[in-house]
Amino acid sequence: MAAATWTWMAWMAAWLLLACVASKIDEGPELVSKQLVEEAALEATFFDFKEKYGVADMRTLEVFFKLFDLWIMLYRLNKIDEALTEVLPACRWRQDDFTIKAKQALAFTRWKQGRHREALAHFHDMEGSLGKTSALCENIGHTYNALGMPKEAEHYFNQSLALVTVKLNNESLDNLGGSMLGFAGIYEKREQWPEARRAALDAYNFYTARDLDRGWASSLTAKAAMALSKIDLKLGNLQEALKKTEEAVSLFKSTSGSDSPLLSGAYKRLGEIYTRKEMWVEARDFFHKAYKLEAIKDAFDLVEIVVIHQGLMDAHLGRGPLQRTVFKTYFRTVTEVLKRVKSLKQDGNTGAYYKLAAEMFVLGDDCKAGLPLLSMAVSLLMAESSIDTKPMVKSSRDLISYCKGETKHLEEQFLKNEL
Repeated sequence: MAAATWTWMAWMAAWLLLACVASKIDEGPELVSKQLVEEAALEATFFDFKEKYGVADMRTLEVFFKLFDLWIMLYRLNKIDEALTEVLPACRWRQDDFTIKAKQALAFTRWKQGRHREALAHFHDMEGSLGKTSALCENIGHTYNALGMPKEAEHYFNQSLALVTVKLNNESLDNLGGSMLGFAGIYEKREQWPEARRAALDAYNFYTARDLDRGWASSLTAKAAMALSKIDLKLGNLQEALKKTEEAVSLFKSTSGSDSPLLSGAYKRLGEIYTRKEMWVEARDFFHKAYKLEAIKDAFDLVEIVVIHQGLMDAHLGRGPLQRTVFKTYFRTVTEVLKRVKSLKQDGNTGAYYKLAAEMFVLGDDCKAGLPLLSMAVSLLMAESSIDTKPMVKSSRDLISYCKGETKHLEEQFLKNEL
């Protein structure tokens, strides 16, 4: 069954059918304030039980998996990783529900960490041992989408939708909406923008209708709004993109917290929208907000950091006279990122970030902080053989000369040219 056959009419028919059998209200609203209280209580109980009964005890494991559900929603990925080093071996030998839950926990954690190939292997392992379910097929579809494999993703989303019509319950609702979002991602990768927008809008309408029925909004609605805003931005529908992204920000704050990595993507999107609108002050503000969240999130992503950094710089350079004092406001964020970059493998990628960070310090009139970073960048970039780094090396050396007072160029024009 091709993705195109799943029209809005077919999706709505499935939604109406499911609504008849899914009248029971779900557990309750997603409120981060409530989740934080529950997290503190469950953490205390988990560590208490682990000390009293051991990690392999059923009572300890029951508490852990309740805690895991909160941790994964709150993106406590480092905490999960640490706990799983003990929980996985404790569950593996049991061959019961806890064994299955442990496999699921590992797969979801790897997915949230951006380690999609590992997640895919775990999902397929579950598929082989447990059989296909709508939820599992949807998860595999999203993973293939993340890996840039739309054909395989389409195959699994179609299976997920087919299984939704067989297994009619509350859980199926999320799988139906999630598969709609999955098809939006497939169309997007194929650059079929009208189809992508229609699928994303269908998902958004699906979740908002469900929210209205339940009486509260969810983070899934926010994710659908983000998918729709991404496509609207691509199509040049800036006001629609802005409206949906602002809605997502509000929902992410209430459901996931003000430090959620989900907000990083939303703030970055706002930065991109305001850049397209040539509203530079607003663009800088939101890129900086995204930068700060990326600096502290558990699943550190240097590529995303670089994209946000460049968006922030683009909102400054070539937009009138340089206001060099403004760059000092970014020093703290860049310093936080540098701490984490220095713990990574030192190669051309980290060298490229050292160059970007050094440029920020130089623009903020702090050559003392920038010079050692430029030297590190030159060393690492010269050793990189996978791409041509000569332009970056030259630019770094020119900035070193500038900081040492050896450059005769007019200061502001030189900086604009080099950066």
